[in-house]
Amino acid sequence: MSIKTGIVGLQSVYWPNALANCLKAIPDAELKACADLGYEPEVVKTSLGVRPEEFASRHGIELYHYPNEMIDKEGLQAVCICAKHTEIVSLVEKVAPSGVGIYMAKPMATTMESARRIVKAVRDNNVIATSGTTERFDGGIREAYQRYESGAIGELISIRALHQHGNISSFPKDDWYWKAEQGGPELSLIWYAGDVVRWFAGSNVIRVYAEYDNYLSEDSPFMDNGKIILRFANNVMGSIDIYFSVSGWRFPSYEVELVGTEGCIRTQQSVYEGMIFNKNGISNFYRIQNNNLLDEISHWIRCCIDNTDPELTIEDACSVIELCLACRQSAYTKTPVNI
Repeated sequence: MSIKTGIVGLQSVYWPNALANCLKAIPDAELKACADLGYEPEVVKTSLGVRPEEFASRHGIELYHYPNEMIDKEGLQAVCICAKHTEIVSLVEKVAPSGVGIYMAKPMATTMESARRIVKAVRDNNVIATSGTTERFDGGIREAYQRYESGAIGELISIRALHQHGNISSFPKDDWYWKAEQGGPELSLIWYAGDVVRWFAGSNVIRVYAEYDNYLSEDSPFMDNGKIILRFANNVMGSIDIYFSVSGWRFPSYEVELVGTEGCIRTQQSVYEGMIFNKNGISNFYRIQNNNLLDEISHWIRCCIDNTDPELTIEDACSVIELCLACRQSAYTKTPVNI
């Protein structure tokens, strides 16, 4: 069985092509159409690099202006939303009553009010929804999770996660990502590491302290390096490092370190090898060479078909947004924030 899918929103540097390529590669999905939300073609081109009609032609799909018209005329069963972060909530509220599954390009919201509205729209209309990408589907991190779950290092004491994402100069100067109201790396980068530490800890964050600053990103209204300390409800300690100032040299995009009562696990994306330190000595495990976005979208499509919640539930996504916003509050007030 395959389901008909579409893309809502084309004004984005990365997401429309990445999502289209994934949907076309998944046997259970049939990409039928896209909607440009009525934006002028040249405005879309500023971010996407091509006009909407060129994008549709490239992927062999139909072009619409408005998502509900697209859903109705094409008989869509699932859509990927990739729009300005402040627009996603209204788009979810428009399409959820149609009963389509929804994948939202992270971060799905810039305020808790918007995040809660998304949760309500999803649950009120009984649709399958998630947001991403997440680090959960990286092969090395999943392998580390499986070994941790199997008891390789005992009970978890602390976790450290790193996320490195290049720098803001990869976005065109006229792109909406530069606007402070869209959240920038405070939301879109902390999202990755914030979710993965919650996943490993198996608990909610109850307190956060963050320090960050802009060191190398000229004209950017955002931070480009950050350090975050976390305390979880189950007493696990955590920390997050965010780097958004890497240019001209290579550095891992993801890194996770777990410290347990009986050992430690470390893994890096870009190193392709994880390490376990325990009473049996030091051993290595090799990460699965995977396309984590493709695996995540495949998982969501399967959930839409089976009518089951994705691994990252919409409530989990809301909690990650809450953590991101708490980090912002802490960094600006220079005080710990209770969640």
